Amino acid sequence: MNRPIINLIAAVERSEHGYADVPPGSVNDEIESELAAYGYAVARSDRLWLGGYRVHSPESILFGNYRPYVPPSNFTCIAPRSAHVPDARDFDLEAVLEERGEILSN
Repeated sequence: MNRPIINLIAAVERSEHGYADVPPGSVNDEIESELAAYGYAVARSDRLWLGGYRVHSPESILFGNYRPYVPPSNFTCIAPRSAHVPDARDFDLEAVLEERGEILSN
């Protein structure tokens, strides 16, 4: 699995809301399809950045929080020059997937 996908999943799982808003350029078709394979959904979101994305966890989708588009807010920025998805080197993706039943434990 690619590092950008792990970083996006880590951002979502660490969020108390079940989703993470990420800047433009963070998600492409390949990343979106791989996230979908693990049960995550990607929506267009102008909440923090114009042209950004919102990645939802499977639980967030299950509880009805997914919307295909999130409108701008008072916090929306036009130019996210320094915005990025943080690197999550200490994130245990296998533990999260195992807890969900995506992979079997030994």
